[in-house]
Amino acid sequence: MTLKMIVAEDEQFFREGIVGSIDWKLYDIEIVGEAENGRQALDLMHEAGADLLLTDIRMPFMNGLDLIRAAKDAGMSFHSILLTGYNEFDYAKEAITLGVSDYLVKPCMPHDILRVVLDVKKKIETAEHRGRKFSELSRTWNRSIQLLKNGILSQWIQQPLMPLEERGVSMRELNLSLQPEPIIVGRIEIDAGERGTGIRSNRDLELMRYAILNITDETLRPHFDGKLEVFRHGDELLWMANGSGNHTDASHMEGLRLLKQNLESYLSLTVSLSLSSVQPSVNDAKSAYEEASKAMEARFYQGKGGIFLFNDLRGERSGEISIMEDPFLERIQRELLSHLQVSQYGGAVDAIDAAIAYLKERTTYSRPEIIWRVSGIVMDLQRIAKERLAGTIEWHNHPINWIESVPNMETLDDCSVILQKIVQNIAQTSSNQKQLHRTVQATLELIKAKYDTNLTLELAAKETFVSNSYLSSLFKQELGVNFLDYLHQYRVERAKELLREHYKIYAVAKLVGYGEERHFSSTFKKWTGMTPSQYQKGNAQEGSQ
Repeated sequence: MTLKMIVAEDEQFFREGIVGSIDWKLYDIEIVGEAENGRQALDLMHEAGADLLLTDIRMPFMNGLDLIRAAKDAGMSFHSILLTGYNEFDYAKEAITLGVSDYLVKPCMPHDILRVVLDVKKKIETAEHRGRKFSELSRTWNRSIQLLKNGILSQWIQQPLMPLEERGVSMRELNLSLQPEPIIVGRIEIDAGERGTGIRSNRDLELMRYAILNITDETLRPHFDGKLEVFRHGDELLWMANGSGNHTDASHMEGLRLLKQNLESYLSLTVSLSLSSVQPSVNDAKSAYEEASKAMEARFYQGKGGIFLFNDLRGERSGEISIMEDPFLERIQRELLSHLQVSQYGGAVDAIDAAIAYLKERTTYSRPEIIWRVSGIVMDLQRIAKERLAGTIEWHNHPINWIESVPNMETLDDCSVILQKIVQNIAQTSSNQKQLHRTVQATLELIKAKYDTNLTLELAAKETFVSNSYLSSLFKQELGVNFLDYLHQYRVERAKELLREHYKIYAVAKLVGYGEERHFSSTFKKWTGMTPSQYQKGNAQEGSQ
């Protein structure tokens, strides 16, 4: 390392000898300043900074000891060597209190000065090496402690209190910011990355998770008076806090809304949050985690981007029929298939909407039950498609087996998209074999011409001289999709073209008619199964191969 040194000596001949008689650069020492009095030396210390000050004791305006004291009072960190005369040992006690590293008795030879300076340089380098090692050990220790904390909290939410287990002892040993008093557990689910979140690799995802936990800690810690720990359980992002009687669901919602706002603002993503009820103590962490996970299941029914409290869930069913025997769903499914058999695509779309709305209300049906039931409907729709239409129907521009996609659906809206796309593809393939109604044809031309404007059903109906309800009904009947969904899909197809040309996502949103980039991103993901950035990256990789 290069050491910066200032020489303060009022005798010019002696000062010039110190500076000029030794090749300081050879020893990685840089003379950054020379001073003939203490005041001038202090100014140099402020301007140039120094690792080492070589100073005479007796100098005009300010002596060497006063110089060292003034520099230290100003917050400077440096080592010092005093040049003293034979009769100046009375200053030794004060020099010791100031932390002077060494001294030289004048007159002295250049090799004596060099020896003392190099000794101090070695002490500085040794201290810095120890400091780096200590910092490295501290970082390693902190990482290890965090891993231990994460491991113990992850263990607590997986298993009940074991015999002879004392969680209070573990909390003290690991210095957890929790007490063995009533606790709650919260869960964070990443819904979708938008506008440059850059989740393009596992490393990016890990960085995103790390940022989410940090923001969660900073946002919620004051809410719980510091009694909070954030941690991971596999890929799940969780937090545990002491929830006293002073905390109500209303106060928790206030904190969660602030957390959601901060995450979406700082990281440009959408998240879903869930929260358990208050459990008696940290010994009940497993129950709290199960409740937080149960509350997160409401995301399947209500859609992404929500805040779900376990206390808001409805009670379990008692003795009710299974979803496969539900009379309403049985009737709706028969109507859906009947409409398709006679090419009444509008009725088929309405049947799907009715079934999804019904399931959103019947939240006591589990997600696996609903997936099972939707899979049965998809199989029936695929059978009709194969019976009535030749060739393979494509979805997302790739031939797929729809039934394989159903288990991956994260929300009821995702299930609705699959069902609607099947009906729509059947309708559009059939429409190729017949002439579309002139009003629908005119509306399609209007969409083609004005998709990048604030086009609405009302404006389209006005342009085609029909009522809103008639145009909506006619559109669904002819194309198997309502006007707004068709408009969104048309915009998405235009957006794909722009994304393949490497336009910025915010620019694509504007060019295809969306005022807000977030609205564009969520719509794109709904109809393609991926975010705009994921689509753009995928096409970039294909083009480079």
